[in-house]
Amino acid sequence: MRALEKSEPERALQRAEHFRGQSGYAINYRDLPIFAAPGLHELAAERLATVLAPAGARVLELGAGAGAMSLRLKDRGYAVTASDLNERSFVPTREIPFVALDLNEAFAQRLQRRFDAIVALELVEHLENPCHFFRQCREALENKGFLLVSTPNLANPVSQAMFATRGHFQWFNDNDYHEQGHIMPLSPGVLRRCWTEAGFVCRWQGSVGDPLRMLDRKRDRRLRWISKLLAAVSATPDALRGEVYLAVLQVGGLDGDDSP
Repeated sequence: MRALEKSEPERALQRAEHFRGQSGYAINYRDLPIFAAPGLHELAAERLATVLAPAGARVLELGAGAGAMSLRLKDRGYAVTASDLNERSFVPTREIPFVALDLNEAFAQRLQRRFDAIVALELVEHLENPCHFFRQCREALENKGFLLVSTPNLANPVSQAMFATRGHFQWFNDNDYHEQGHIMPLSPGVLRRCWTEAGFVCRWQGSVGDPLRMLDRKRDRRLRWISKLLAAVSATPDALRGEVYLAVLQVGGLDGDDSP
C-alpha cells in the first residue's frame, strides 16, 4: 500500500526546518536567526520608516519565521502583528501577537483589523498565486497603506547567467524547490503587473546583497565570468542588480515612483 503524501502544511514545515539549518543564514537579531539575505531586514526597516512613522502604526508581518523582523519593527515603535503558517517556529509570542495564516487561501478574511503596512520578505516565491497574494494584501490594508515585498532577484547578472548556462535562476534549482519551497520565480516586471492589477503603485524599488556571495571561486569560475560579461551589457540599473529585489508599494498612492 502506497504511503500517504504529505499535506502542504506538512511540506511547508519540513522546508522551514531545512531552511533553519542552512549555514548561509547564521546572522541574527536579538539572538533570533534571520532567514534572509544579509542586509535585507535592515534595508526593509529603513525603507518602511521613510514612508510610515512608527508612533503606533499597525504593521503585519507575513512569513515571520522565528520573529527577527517582527522584533526589529517592534523595537522601532511599530504595533506589530506577526503571522506564519503556524506558531511553532515563532519565538517572541509574549511580546508580539501572532496569527496563523495559510497565504495560499483567502487570508485577509481571517484578520480582525486592517493594517497601515504589511511586510512580506522572502515570501512570495513560496506561494502558488502571486496575483492572489497581492489582492489579499490590498484587502488587509488601510487606504493608502503600504506593502513591502521582496523575492530573489531574477534580474541580477548571476541569476541571468545561471539561467543561460544551467536552465534555472539563482535560488530556483531542484534543491531550492524541494527543500526551501521556492516554487515561483518572479521577475520585477512580472511582480509589477501583479501589484498594479491589485491596486498598488510603487513608491521605491531596489535590491540588496551580493549575488556572487554563494559561488565558489574555483568551481564556479565560468559562471562568474559570464555573470560579469552580462553585467557589462545589461541595461538594468546598478541599484537593481543585487541578490534580492525589494519594493515599497502603496495602495492607490502616487503616480510613478522614486526608485532607481
